[in-house]
Amino acid sequence: MTERIYHLAEPGDWARSSGAYTPPSVGDEGFVHCSMEEQLPVVARERFRNHNRLVLLTIDPERLDDETLVFEDVYDSGEEFPHVYGPLPTSAVVTTGPYLEHLEEGMWLETRFDPEWMDRMLHPDFSEVGMSGRNYTRDQIEDFSPAELTVRLPHEDYRLDLIDEDVALVRYVSHDTADGVERRAQRTSIWVNTNEGWRLRFHQGTPVP
Repeated sequence: MTERIYHLAEPGDWARSSGAYTPPSVGDEGFVHCSMEEQLPVVARERFRNHNRLVLLTIDPERLDDETLVFEDVYDSGEEFPHVYGPLPTSAVVTTGPYLEHLEEGMWLETRFDPEWMDRMLHPDFSEVGMSGRNYTRDQIEDFSPAELTVRLPHEDYRLDLIDEDVALVRYVSHDTADGVERRAQRTSIWVNTNEGWRLRFHQGTPVP
């Protein structure tokens, strides 16, 4: 089976597609930006950190015309990315679903100490059970002072399961170093789709020996 390629879409752009998906990049650059699976987390982390409504399109290249799909490095980044020239036929999209991995990673990066970012991403009723077993409220999490933290990204064994169309269960294994101590933990998050986009409702960390 041909390896799948992926595209992160704005919900409005995808909802307007009928037979063909035409994001703004088609008019601006002539093609739809796509990624291989291993490229996707970096693209989302660098370009979409403030977007909490992204739709992940999984595309089957075998459903595209041969001349439509081109692998190229158009920005001299040293890495080639798949580009679909012209509108993307919706018949080539085999699955769709929410994309939240970059939001989970944002809880570990500098955005973690950005009050505006955290206020937008945390649900009003957010709560957390920390690795120590202590319970934290939303206010306590937002009041944490910036700390030196080295984290390995992307997270290990990241997976997302929809409980229903507006509730997502995310699980992964985190690796980080704080105050010179290496830590590894099983992580579980519940994200809820609201009028303001996907927001983190609950998180728990369980230490892994």
